[in-house]
Amino acid sequence: MAQLSGLFDSFDNLDQIDINSLLIWLKGVPIVSVQLENYLANKILYPTTVPITAIDMKIDLAILREALRLNGPKIGNSEESFLGDNPFLNTTLRKIIIPEKFLSFVPDLINLTWAFVDGLLLNRKKKDLYEDLWTVVLSGESDEIVGSVLLPEFSSLGENLNIVLHSENYQIKAGSLTRINCSKPRCEIAYTITSGNILGKNAGAIELYGGKLGLMIDGRMS
Repeated sequence: MAQLSGLFDSFDNLDQIDINSLLIWLKGVPIVSVQLENYLANKILYPTTVPITAIDMKIDLAILREALRLNGPKIGNSEESFLGDNPFLNTTLRKIIIPEKFLSFVPDLINLTWAFVDGLLLNRKKKDLYEDLWTVVLSGESDEIVGSVLLPEFSSLGENLNIVLHSENYQIKAGSLTRINCSKPRCEIAYTITSGNILGKNAGAIELYGGKLGLMIDGRMS
């Protein structure tokens, strides 16, 4: 009999997750620490269980964020290599790698991708300016590029990033999370940023990967 695969089968250190770190992602969710501890314990014992309610899904995504953070590649790790040092983040090719099977447990690709961004890239110190742009890949029997994540560098809150895509203008505020539809395999954007930069420039044009996810823009400031 084939063994069932679960969202958290890929992680063997869920017991190292700090409950307080989960609560940060669950602001406004009616749950207390004891309930959360029990929920996490059940996930460790039964990783193939699927979320039943909307609250269960939020908790699963919080656990996923922290699991990714614990298992993400560390800057300065001598094991980082061109072939990929981590199953979820290739720092050399600047790829976020999402196992396709995860969609069986979190069918919303957008929310799933934000969880990966939060777990792997949030507050991560960039080694170079090229880490402003990441390609998102669904990995399975064959890999599928589904979009890109852009990480603009804002100098301060109150600043704006203007993006032009297919003659449409988008205003991105510092501190915001934004998704722009970009279904073509390759999309070219033009951008200007009032105070800050992307790839070391405050204005320019870049070609990036699109797909069913599109372009995700993380304007948060560390």
